Amino acid sequence: EEVGRGALEAQLLGFQRHFLGGMDKPLEVITTGGGTRSINIAFEAILQRARAERGCGGGGRSSRAVGGGGVASSAAAGGRVRVLTGNPHLAVERAERRFGFELVRLYDCGTLDTRRLAVEIRDPRVVAVYSQTLSYTDGISDDLEAILAIVEAENERRSGAGLPLVTLVNDSCLAFCVLVHNDGRGGRGCLRLLDLAGARCTTPLIVTLDAHKHLGVDKGVSSCVGSPGTLSHLAGSVRVGAQPTKGMLVRALADLLLVGVDGYTRIYRELAEQMRRVEAAVEAAGLAVVHRSHRAAGSSVISAEDPAGVLMRKLKRRGHSFASLFNLYPSDPARCQYGWSLSLTPYALRDLGGAGGGATALEVFLRDLGRAAAEARAADSRLATLFSANSLPGILLRGGTEELYLFTLLWRPGLGRAAASLVLRRLFTGLLDAGVVRSRKRADPLRELAWLAVCGVLLALALALAVSALLSSS
Repeated sequence: EEVGRGALEAQLLGFQRHFLGGMDKPLEVITTGGGTRSINIAFEAILQRARAERGCGGGGRSSRAVGGGGVASSAAAGGRVRVLTGNPHLAVERAERRFGFELVRLYDCGTLDTRRLAVEIRDPRVVAVYSQTLSYTDGISDDLEAILAIVEAENERRSGAGLPLVTLVNDSCLAFCVLVHNDGRGGRGCLRLLDLAGARCTTPLIVTLDAHKHLGVDKGVSSCVGSPGTLSHLAGSVRVGAQPTKGMLVRALADLLLVGVDGYTRIYRELAEQMRRVEAAVEAAGLAVVHRSHRAAGSSVISAEDPAGVLMRKLKRRGHSFASLFNLYPSDPARCQYGWSLSLTPYALRDLGGAGGGATALEVFLRDLGRAAAEARAADSRLATLFSANSLPGILLRGGTEELYLFTLLWRPGLGRAAASLVLRRLFTGLLDAGVVRSRKRADPLRELAWLAVCGVLLALALALAVSALLSSS
């Protein structure tokens, strides 16, 4: 007898409950083709519910960050529904543009600021709060217990007044290792939202979790899980994004059952142990771990401050790849603003054999990190110390990653953004259209252009000083 999609999705959820929590709770599930699609499904369901309860949905395209403690004013919003978040995944910004809700960022050191959340959530236009068990940007975790308490208190108030409730979305797509290590047992903390929510919880909950990447199944299998009455609002509607085929779900279940709950737990405890080695190596290299105080046990993402992006350039030349970080502390310009982020899975623990000298991929990275740090210390010059590591001259003189400076200029409107956009557009147009011969002639065109610009400025200053000296002597 043929098994339907609903039965396969239920079996997939049954396995994931061992790590998501909510073993004894009735839940709804929709499988999607990836984490971004799961996030889209979550917001689709929330907006569908908002239309049914409020007669509204999206309608705009702007987002903003909120400081201080007051409720944000948005008279121009015209009644658009709002979603509160900290420093979200890029998929949330894409969902904002796609669905037209207003995204309000309330962040403190990268996490969702619970103090400001308690104030902003009282706005009747708020329909959802988006939280993260693991931030892909810097490997930190939101305070889920405090966030749930705030949302639940607001929903109790709204329920008593007959108002629509606020949905709490928890992005756990990349957080499998954190979920393994924060199960609430044996004195450990709990970052499983479905377990944190008690039996009498009135808050609608939606949690996303990828089965690919960290669980090792086929690419394109992710789950969007909700409490009763959340995802069911999408029944009969056209959903954004593709879904995995039944064959993909069958193969996913076979993979999960082959490894088993105990197998995944053992694998990810080993990964967490290796992550502690990575943290120690990063600090031994003289780098600071970004937002270290907000890292949860089992975080599989490591982010490091890298002055001028020097180590990132050296490590990329050794074949390692990273996500670039810039504008890390916009409120404190004196601090290091650049860095890199590395997300690890158990695949990083594979033995490279002869290619790695009998070491694992992670051990090769740690070895190269130590060597790159030693090279950077030996190559540091007095001239470079005259300029801030955040400035373009400081980056160039240190042999750093100059595109980080350009990315920072893109952060705010103005002349800097216009200039950086022009440089980047011309650069990539040249790389794409100039052909192989020109690419070989200009192996590092951005660095050459930056050096020419700096030399031009220095030459202009020298001429100005010379003219000034001649005028003074005469």
